[in-house]
Amino acid sequence: MSFGKEANLTLSDGRAIDYLDAGDPSGRPIFFQPGSPNTRIMGKLWHPAALVAGVRLISVSRPGYGGSTAIRHQPMLSTVGRDLAELATLLGLDEYAVIGSSGGGPYAVAAAAIDSLRVRAVGVVAGTGPWRELADPSSEPEERAVLALLDRGDLAGARAGMRHLVENVWQADLRRLDGEARLNAWLGDDPLAADEAYRAIMADALSAIVEGTEGVIFDGLAHGAGWDIDLQAVHAPVLLWYGGADESCPVTYGRWYAEQITRANLVVFSEEDHLAVGDSHRPEVLAAVLEAWQ
Repeated sequence: MSFGKEANLTLSDGRAIDYLDAGDPSGRPIFFQPGSPNTRIMGKLWHPAALVAGVRLISVSRPGYGGSTAIRHQPMLSTVGRDLAELATLLGLDEYAVIGSSGGGPYAVAAAAIDSLRVRAVGVVAGTGPWRELADPSSEPEERAVLALLDRGDLAGARAGMRHLVENVWQADLRRLDGEARLNAWLGDDPLAADEAYRAIMADALSAIVEGTEGVIFDGLAHGAGWDIDLQAVHAPVLLWYGGADESCPVTYGRWYAEQITRANLVVFSEEDHLAVGDSHRPEVLAAVLEAWQ
């Protein structure tokens, strides 16, 4: 089955940006920011629903993921928002919407804050929030220690510390395995783990993640640093979907977005966890974003 067209373009600063142009080529354009760690490949999971909905789904690899050039300066949410705006210009888009899932959620909102005249609607599906502010202060002590270096202006130290966490803590078991064993370890208790088409997409995504750590480092630092976007500048409607049983990106994050953004609407699936929210509602998410399009 074809899942769209793999492509890349060169941004004005010379960096490459890697993306998957999926769904209906003649449909309304919606950019997709995948979770963390993940690449444009995750747009393949949205392709069938996008076709049915008449949506041109453009799934983007952030800096350091896939074929998108890594950056060495301090990772910021606004960097991705500006990249998306420039990509929209290169593609000749006068207006567009953005959906962000899990770790991609903040970047979808960043795009709306930065390109407020063209972004018509935003969807955040179980999206990460400013966790250092909202989570228990005793949580994630190693990551907090790394981010404290960034607070003090030690970017090199923070990057080195985040690389250590990625390679020796978060991905340590994956790096010791290969083939099906690695894929099974990554999928864990994912209810779709037995589906062969799903496994093929996830195996492709996993290869891109484990081959390089720059994208994960970017996300870890950008998510944990002080957010450099003005949520009051978001004028488009923002639709939020969260799971009541989600421990990775709890409803607390959704409520925070809803309090900060004027035109936000929060939907809570009381019994669903992180994977269920992300995997079970693609058609309704696309339909709702299209309906909210201004």
